[in-house]
Amino acid sequence: MKKVPDVFHIGERAVQARADVPDTWLKQTESFVRTEMPQQHRDFFENLPMLFLALLDRTGRPWCVPAFGAPGFVVSPAPDRLELRGTPVLGNELELERSTGASVGIVGIDLTNRRRNRMNGRVQHTSGGVMAIQVDQSFGNCPQYIQTRALSAVPNEPKRTSRQWANLRDPEVRRIIEASDIFFIASRAAGSLDGGSAGVDASHRGGRPGFLGINDDGTLSFPDFSGNRFFNTLGNIESDGRVSLFIPDFETGCAVLMTGRAAIDWDSARVASFQGAERIVDVVPDEIWHATAAIPVIASAPEPWPGLDSTGTWTDARLAALKTGGYRRFEIAAKRKESDNITSFFLKPADGGPIEPHVAGQFLPIRIQKDNGTILRSYTISQGPNGQYYRLSIKREEDGLASRLLHDHLDNGDIIEVGSPSGDFVLDDGTQPIVMLSGGVGITPMIAMLDAQVAAVKDGAPQREVYFIHATQNSATQAFTEELVALARQYDWLHLLIAYSAPLKGDKLGDTHDLEARLSIDALSKLLPFGGYQFYLCGPEMFMRSLYSGLREIGVDRSHIHYEFFGAGDLGESEEITPTVVLPERANIRFARSGVQAEWTHQSGTLLETAEAAGLKPNYNCRSGKCGACAIRLVSGAVHYQRNPVITPAKGEVLTCCAVPMSEDVQIDI
Repeated sequence: MKKVPDVFHIGERAVQARADVPDTWLKQTESFVRTEMPQQHRDFFENLPMLFLALLDRTGRPWCVPAFGAPGFVVSPAPDRLELRGTPVLGNELELERSTGASVGIVGIDLTNRRRNRMNGRVQHTSGGVMAIQVDQSFGNCPQYIQTRALSAVPNEPKRTSRQWANLRDPEVRRIIEASDIFFIASRAAGSLDGGSAGVDASHRGGRPGFLGINDDGTLSFPDFSGNRFFNTLGNIESDGRVSLFIPDFETGCAVLMTGRAAIDWDSARVASFQGAERIVDVVPDEIWHATAAIPVIASAPEPWPGLDSTGTWTDARLAALKTGGYRRFEIAAKRKESDNITSFFLKPADGGPIEPHVAGQFLPIRIQKDNGTILRSYTISQGPNGQYYRLSIKREEDGLASRLLHDHLDNGDIIEVGSPSGDFVLDDGTQPIVMLSGGVGITPMIAMLDAQVAAVKDGAPQREVYFIHATQNSATQAFTEELVALARQYDWLHLLIAYSAPLKGDKLGDTHDLEARLSIDALSKLLPFGGYQFYLCGPEMFMRSLYSGLREIGVDRSHIHYEFFGAGDLGESEEITPTVVLPERANIRFARSGVQAEWTHQSGTLLETAEAAGLKPNYNCRSGKCGACAIRLVSGAVHYQRNPVITPAKGEVLTCCAVPMSEDVQIDI
């Protein structure tokens, strides 16, 4: 096979130079681009049920459209030729050029196994429903950012594809764009398209749902993740700028098509929100179409490309831009007394922007600025996601600096700072009945999970039996009474059981509560019918230890018992991390800001405990790696976590509450 004389055109080479791609690397990779297809590429194309093509309309604009058929609708009669039987979707309606000599770009993708190959060429002839394409360039692509899907044909006779004018204010258009984890893009080089490297190109882009974003000014943006460094699409954008996007919805068979002009943002700070991305591409739409029956296939739920979770979305980027030092200003919109010692605080963004989503059961770090310093705490969000506000239901502790400040001094309109929701104490996604066991203020994650379960059932999710079992002293200390009673009356799958250990004179068994005793495993065995359950525990330490031990004694597997401590604590059977390093016998700990030094030994505990023993008062809250309040900059040295923290500290920081020195000298910024 002979090599293409000019593998890259001037636009591609300009982008490669801007991206500091070494000439030596380019010379090595030029051999990957061929003027003929290897046999594996020919076999690959012939077995595909779909292709995506880049074709020009009569004005020279590129369009990206799919072509579908039973495997065999694409044939390669020779290594330098590909024949396509049938008409590309909307090929006639858009008046796409398929005459002799017209440029065409093709990307073939097998969504079942993440294989994809590219081919650029020119139409040799079109006759008898067959478009024959002469190969100019043939090359493969890596499987990065491809979500696998199983595709099958629509069972009924496929409908004719139709299109209608649309704009970004159309709710269905926005839904398809903002939910997309895949799209295809067509681009072209400037000037006459005479084959070789100077032609049109079709390419695939993938990411987390939300990686393709709609901006307030009506433009679209997407991150350009690191790839093969050929820069075929970006080179065309540099050369000409005209592009087309095809954004499929594999659930409905609809798609959004658009043409417009693209530009590369090389210097944008926005790219920092997308791990693995190197620049941002912005598109100004010219035409937008909503097409129905554009994809005559149905697809299974996608299996994301490994590592996709960390790549970011535009929602993440916009929320991050609203924060300073990881926190954002929220206003107390309302306060509501839930019991004698628990008050709910309803928090709304002071900047008027959207709230960061959370999963029911997670906690929210908050920061309160005081004249004498900053107070950091974390509290469970006591309501399921609603997209409007967070509800924190906080118990007033006599020796609690933050809780007394919130209860006694802060009121509607006051500002507190809010971090990102975190934590993994959330409902499983199984079908077994759920038993929620809470004591005191431990009711807060349970009421949030129940709220989310109600919302899921309303949205059509299968009903799961829920046993909501709460223990408290009496009606004065019980929170959310009216809310729970109303839900129990409305849903027959919800079983509400309340235990009072010290009922008041006005409390009435069978009315205000169901049991007059401390909640025990014996009482629980009588309350629950025989069967398999997923248990969720939260409350005072002794309450949880007693129930956990009892559940294990009656044979409940520990994988079916989920729990959360509000402070430091463990029920004794969690998986320990096996140390893979040898810790020093002694270490010198230097606290850079205070100028204090301390010697650490195996008996000294964590860095937080070492600092406290040295007379320092560093920030902390949970003391178990769940809130991040103790995070501090690591100036030098290395540390080791003997137990995995729930959250990951920022780069260059350590969680002092669960870190120990791994080197003989450690310096931290306390």
